[in-house]
Amino acid sequence: MTIKNLSFVLLTALSFIWVGCDNDDISNDTYVDIIIQVSEKTVYEPVWGSDTPVEHMLVKEQSATEWQPLVMGSIEGFEYVQGHAYELKVRKITFVNPPQDGANYTYRLLEIINNTQLDAPIIPEEWPEEAKFKLKMVQLNPFMNLDTPLAAPFDFLTFRILDHQDRYTPLGYPEFLHHYDSIVMSTPIMPATYCVYQMKTDERGTFEKFTSQWSSYFFEKNDFQIVLKGYKDGEVKYAFQIEQLMRERDFLGIDWIGGSIVLANPQTNLVYCVLDTRYEFLLTDTQLRNNTPFVKIRVAADSHSTDAENLKRQEDGLRWLLEKHLGYKTFETAADFKTLPEDASIIETYGNETTRVALLHFTEDDLHEEYYCIIAEPK
Repeated sequence: MTIKNLSFVLLTALSFIWVGCDNDDISNDTYVDIIIQVSEKTVYEPVWGSDTPVEHMLVKEQSATEWQPLVMGSIEGFEYVQGHAYELKVRKITFVNPPQDGANYTYRLLEIINNTQLDAPIIPEEWPEEAKFKLKMVQLNPFMNLDTPLAAPFDFLTFRILDHQDRYTPLGYPEFLHHYDSIVMSTPIMPATYCVYQMKTDERGTFEKFTSQWSSYFFEKNDFQIVLKGYKDGEVKYAFQIEQLMRERDFLGIDWIGGSIVLANPQTNLVYCVLDTRYEFLLTDTQLRNNTPFVKIRVAADSHSTDAENLKRQEDGLRWLLEKHLGYKTFETAADFKTLPEDASIIETYGNETTRVALLHFTEDDLHEEYYCIIAEPK
């Protein structure tokens, strides 16, 4: 079946699911909860049985590498707004008896994780060349010390802002800053922004703050856009955009075969993202237990939260990470793992072709406080 046929079929399928699946207990249909991306861009294509083009969203599941068209209204409970990019948690329902010549699944909205408006930059025709700037990723530090040109989740990336002639100013203030009140980095798929330059004036005078080079980890496994916008009097006057290439390895930035293993004095790395500040993660170096490599991941504590709130953040953050990168739960037990601590209680397990992961809960005792963590190991 072609993608164009899929759009029509999804609309038909939705009517079926709305009528027949109000009570999941009476249906033999199966479902899985996954994360999908919805682009701020749309396309016009004919649907099956018609030559008239209609507007389609562009969506991408976690495991997909390309955007796919999906006719408007095909995600139950979701209303698309033009110019907005979304990250959605949806229920993908697979039909036992799909419509004839139709799709065997549909989507139902569970949660809008991100809703970001990508405002179009205003670039006056007379905007001088010397006022323009560029953004460049200049250094990649992969997790596990791999020799690779492609970034993966939990790799450390360093960026620079350059002038229109690719010149870098490590100290001082480059000339192009004089044209802006602020310069801000953002992306349509993440909720936060990062201010590279800001000028403020108050009763004490005018103050400037400028960062010519900065670094961040990212939690994405698919390519995404990064935009650097220059503002003047509250309006975007110029913007420069790059496509950040991302490739997940076996799991996040972990390569079980080619990556390094720390045999002594393992370190814990703080993994943060300047464009998504909801969670920070604590990632251990890859170690060995029972002759099997493994990593441990926790959620960093929020100093402004109570112990109970931090415990809830740990569980929510680790589930978010697993659902984002693996999506599908498995039904493995402690006997299937080789690296779990003896006092671990398995909450859920996840996996892909190369990796098994357990979400663990540890109760408080004389050695440690109550906490949640992830243990990941190769299959």
